[in-house]
Amino acid sequence: MGSYADITINGYELESWKNTYHEWYFTKADRVRNIVNEEDTYASENFIGYRSNVATIRRRIQLAGYDLKSVELDFNETRALWIKNMREMLSIHQDDAESKFDSLNFKVSSQLEVVQNASFKEWIAAMPRALALGNSYYEQAFNYQSVYIDNEPLLSLMLSPLYGVYDENLFFSGPVFPCMDMNSYAVILLEVADEDGLCELDINDLVNGGWVDDFEDMAQTQAGETLFHENFMKSLNELSTLNGSMKNETLQKMSFASVITTMEAYLSDTMKKQVFNRHAIKRRFVKHYNLFDKNVKNIKPSEIFEFMDKLDHLLSCEMDKISFHNIETITGLFQNILLCNFPTDKISELSTAVDIRHDIVHRNGKSTDGSIVIVSQQDVVNLLELVQYIIKHIDLQIIDGRLDDSIIE
Repeated sequence: MGSYADITINGYELESWKNTYHEWYFTKADRVRNIVNEEDTYASENFIGYRSNVATIRRRIQLAGYDLKSVELDFNETRALWIKNMREMLSIHQDDAESKFDSLNFKVSSQLEVVQNASFKEWIAAMPRALALGNSYYEQAFNYQSVYIDNEPLLSLMLSPLYGVYDENLFFSGPVFPCMDMNSYAVILLEVADEDGLCELDINDLVNGGWVDDFEDMAQTQAGETLFHENFMKSLNELSTLNGSMKNETLQKMSFASVITTMEAYLSDTMKKQVFNRHAIKRRFVKHYNLFDKNVKNIKPSEIFEFMDKLDHLLSCEMDKISFHNIETITGLFQNILLCNFPTDKISELSTAVDIRHDIVHRNGKSTDGSIVIVSQQDVVNLLELVQYIIKHIDLQIIDGRLDDSIIE
C-alpha cells in the first residue's frame, strides 16, 4: 500500500512517485490548497499541490537549459541506441532454422524501419494525436499487443509495445517519444500544449496518506521578493526620507541621481548573480553578448581548458564595463539573457530620468544647451515611484522564472 503524487502537463502525465514527490520547476508561490469536499478528503475535486501555466513552466525549464535543441540531442542518442538494440535482436535470430521467431522478427524489422525513417520533427508532429489516443489503446499496449492504424506507421509505433529494445533502454517515455531525460519529455509536452494550459503537481493523496504535511501555512505565504529587491527597497526608503526632510535644490539633485544609481545596483547584482551561478544563463550571456574579440574567438582546441579557467574573470571584467543605466542596453540584455522584460509603457519616462541624471552627474547639473537642470522634491518622489514599479516588475519575473532561491519568507 502507499500514496501517490504526479505531475501532469495539460492533463498528460509527466512523472509520478510513491510516498514522496519532487517539486521539479514549481515554486512555493505555485502552491494551491483547494478543499471543496471536506467530508471526503480523497474526493477528486479537492486539490493540494502546485499549479502553474504552460508558458511559465516552459520559461523556467528553458532557463535551466532545456529546449528543442537539447531535446533533439537526447532524441538522436536514444534513437541510435534503439536502432542498435533492434539490429542486434534481428542478427541473433537471422540464422535460426525454426520459425518460432518469425513473428517477433517481423515486428522488430517493421518497427526498425519506422524508427530509422521518422525524423525528430515528424515525431513531435505526431505527439498530439498519440497523446489523445493513448487511453484508447492503453489496454492493448499493456497486454503487449501491437497497434495498427492504417497509413500511420509512426503513430502505430508510438501506441504499441516496442519490440527488440532492452527494457532498460526504453528510458523515460518508451515508444511515445525517444528520450532519456524527463526534462526532454517535459519540453515536448510543453511544446504541443496551449500557452494557458495547466501544469500541476498533485500531492493530495500523499497529504491524506500522512506521507507529507498539508499546506497549513498558505495564509503566511512568501513575501515574494529577492534579497536584492529587499536591499533596493531599503535604499529607496532612505532616499525618500532624505528627500522629504528639507527643501534643498542640491539635495534634490543628489537624491534624484542616487535613485538611478540604486536601480543600477539592483540590475547589476541580479545579472551577475544569475550569470555566475547558473550554467545555462552563463551560456546565454556568452552567446548573446559580444564580449570576445577575434583572437579569443579563434581559440585553439589545446587552449580551451585554459580559456574556461579564465572565463568567469573575463565575464566579471566585461560586466563591470556595462552601464546598467543605459536603458537600450539593459532592456536588451535582460530580455535576451534572463527572458525578463521591462514594462514598455515606462521605458520612455525612465530614459528621460536617466538623461537628467547624466546632466546632474557629468555636466554639473546643466543640460546640453547649458540651461540649469531643476529638480523638485516632487520630481524625486515621482522617480522613486517609477523606479520602484519597474524593479518590482523585474523582480517578480526573477522569482517566477525560479532564477533566485534566496526568496524572503
